[in-house]
Amino acid sequence: MPIITVQVIKGVVLTSDEQKRELLKKMTDAFISVVGDVARPYTYCIIQETPVYEWSIAGTPLPDLPFLYGPEYAGMHAKANDIMRSFIESQEASQASGGGSDEAEKSKRADEIFG
Repeated sequence: MPIITVQVIKGVVLTSDEQKRELLKKMTDAFISVVGDVARPYTYCIIQETPVYEWSIAGTPLPDLPFLYGPEYAGMHAKANDIMRSFIESQEASQASGGGSDEAEKSKRADEIFG
């Protein structure tokens, strides 16, 4: 039996019972559109609501909205993007130079970048 689980922050994302019912129906319908109607009677869809301040992003309990649009979080994104960009560029350069087939060398380079 398929089980679709939707996790949301209580009272932040879904604020009414009508929204929840609509989400349950649409999530089920989306699943059935892929696997076929034969699975409809066996498809469970569950909404799990997590209370506010019992979840976090980057270790900061939320909803701390100033954190989400502030410089600290933006800096985390920028640093992560720089790391990913550097890794991708190194892989592309390695492939362009005809190298890159040695798995040990790839692993070493990834360790250097991602630390």
